[in-house]
Amino acid sequence: MSSLPAAPSPAKPAVPRSVLLADAKVTIRAPIPRVLEALLDPEQLVQWWADDPRVEAELGGRYEGTFSDGRIEGSITAIDGPGQLSFMWPIPQEGGSVETSVAYELAPKGPETFVHLVHRAPRPVPGEWADLWNGALESLRAFLESSAPVSE
Repeated sequence: MSSLPAAPSPAKPAVPRSVLLADAKVTIRAPIPRVLEALLDPEQLVQWWADDPRVEAELGGRYEGTFSDGRIEGSITAIDGPGQLSFMWPIPQEGGSVETSVAYELAPKGPETFVHLVHRAPRPVPGEWADLWNGALESLRAFLESSAPVSE
């Protein structure tokens, strides 16, 4: 008896990859709820992040702001308790926008908050992303450590 040749194993499907555009971290002398408030409240965002911020603090809600080189018009993809905020940010490129994701993770560090921001894309996107986000987190830290709590 002859045996049939082994059938070639099917090709494994390509695993979607993401490219890390930025990985920024900062520790802020403020509790997690206060940090999250500064990430979601337009009256506070305008003081440290962008002009004309618009936020709808719900899944699928807007997360927008205007910068010197253009406007971010994103949508919130996750709000997980006080510890996580993520949004999609389409970045205009030749041939169409690239859907990138920005995720803030907030963790307690004693009386302080450790903020970890990760910005990913399905492919490389030209830009100084690390500088952008390190600068943004430093502005957030400076704003929170020099201001009194807004909510009563």
